[in-house]
Amino acid sequence: MSLPTTPIARALESTRRSFRDRWHDFGRPPRLMGVDVARGLAIFGMIGAHTGIVWMVAGPDGPDLAAIVQGRSSILFAVVAGISVALATGRGQRPRGEALRSARLRMAGRALVVLALGLALEMLGSGIAVILPIYGILFLILIPFLGLRRRTLALTAAAIAVAGPTVVALLRAVTLSGAGIPQGIGGTAVDFLLSGSYPLTVWLPLVLAGMALGRLRLDRPRTAAVLLGSGVGLAAFGYGLGDAFNGTVRGWLTGSGSVSSSSALSSSGVSSLLPGSSSSMRPDARSYLEQLSEVDPLGAALSQAWGVTPHSGGTWEIIGSGGFAFAVVGACLLAARPFRALLVPLAAVGSMPLTAYTAHVVSFAVLISPLALAPGLASWDGDPAASGWFWIGCVAALLAACTTWALSRGRGPLESLVAGAAHRVDRPADSGAR
Repeated sequence: MSLPTTPIARALESTRRSFRDRWHDFGRPPRLMGVDVARGLAIFGMIGAHTGIVWMVAGPDGPDLAAIVQGRSSILFAVVAGISVALATGRGQRPRGEALRSARLRMAGRALVVLALGLALEMLGSGIAVILPIYGILFLILIPFLGLRRRTLALTAAAIAVAGPTVVALLRAVTLSGAGIPQGIGGTAVDFLLSGSYPLTVWLPLVLAGMALGRLRLDRPRTAAVLLGSGVGLAAFGYGLGDAFNGTVRGWLTGSGSVSSSSALSSSGVSSLLPGSSSSMRPDARSYLEQLSEVDPLGAALSQAWGVTPHSGGTWEIIGSGGFAFAVVGACLLAARPFRALLVPLAAVGSMPLTAYTAHVVSFAVLISPLALAPGLASWDGDPAASGWFWIGCVAALLAACTTWALSRGRGPLESLVAGAAHRVDRPADSGAR
């Protein structure tokens, strides 16, 4: 004889069953769970770079985990962003006609919201190089590319990756940009778009490459395996030739090694012209050719444009770290099948990247800088283990919060905001006459 159950017991049983069913169904087709997992890894990697996980090392001869996440996490994020754009605009079929018009309008709506959100996060003054503003600009730039073929996207990405850094570096070198003279092409807009933490010459080809990948049948294991293998090959090619070209040993693993034109010019003997020096406050009486003769513009351009270290913005970094990102995406797509249930929390974080990234930046601003309610949680000069534990705490908090939200509410709150803005922008052409 079965005992009668109370309404509370029935509600609890229904909640347990519902939670279990949602866990079981999360990330099922047509959604590509492996892409969400890769995006979640990118977010956690960027958080690790921000918090400085310097204590997590494999030994004196092994790879430094902090160096692995430096630069490569944001590049993985860029590649996955391109895949997401392709998935949202037709998957394997490029949009045409009305579908293309709708995709372009929605992309513009997303771009404006992401840009506004990124600017708001920068105003917090956390000291983090917020990645969202450049993504807002990138989404606007991508609008003309939405209807291109997969091959055209791949060739355009390759051309920009090879030629872009060299052209920009050469222009900055021959104009002595960054040396505090009027004819330099430097400036706030140029620094933000071309020589900042996230230059377009790096991020645009990576996003375009991601769009080309998103047009493939990523739901097929064979495609994922080819992506993994080709990514490993590209990484070995880019990092290997990058080390040979620059005369370094594991230069791709040496932390943040940005080589700006200013530093290149300074090392060439014109440090007195750099901003902040007394001579930079008055015009230089020497002719342009006299100033140019004191530097090596071709050498400065090559050292910057063909760098391999993280955040150098060089072609070898784009090829090597881009291959690394391809391999990670391929591995995640393969792992999402047999380990789907275990990867649900990580995929939940990846399903709401704006929400997770914003939560991290806000918490960093409150706890570390500038409010500094608990500055000891992250330490670069003191106990190095503090940063590692802070990173683990951030990861655990996001895993719990995002999983709970995804299974109970679905789409993340900021993702809903962006989707709503895109929907409002994409109105029928005749709606304005009503």
